[in-house]
Amino acid sequence: MKNNKKGNNDEKQNDSIVSLTKGVIFSYLITAIVFIVYGILLTYTETTEKNIQIVVMITTVLSVLIGGIISSKGVSKRGLMFGMLVGIIYSIIMIMISFCVLPTIKITSKMIMIIILSISAGGIGGIIGINSKK
Repeated sequence: MKNNKKGNNDEKQNDSIVSLTKGVIFSYLITAIVFIVYGILLTYTETTEKNIQIVVMITTVLSVLIGGIISSKGVSKRGLMFGMLVGIIYSIIMIMISFCVLPTIKITSKMIMIIILSISAGGIGGIIGINSKK
């Protein structure tokens, strides 16, 4: 009987990891699509670069919010935690990419604000996702 419970717990843990991974991947897919479209708009239209910061913030918040919803739909409880984890992982990956691309980049108040927004949006998405299943 113990083996069955252990197998069941392993299955739940694997489902949790898969759900978390899906949430992060979907967040980055949405981000990539929006950034590509915005890049095309910047290249082929008269749109200026002055709105980049706003586009980055809005895209980040919406991407992580959706990622939080997706990740929490794959678990049975702790939607807030899973959503916030999506935001944390998203932020860590984004910071790592930023430091690889621009090694001289410094952590600024804007970057900290984006991290806080990511974690918050992920948590809200997690709450929405877990409660939309009921």
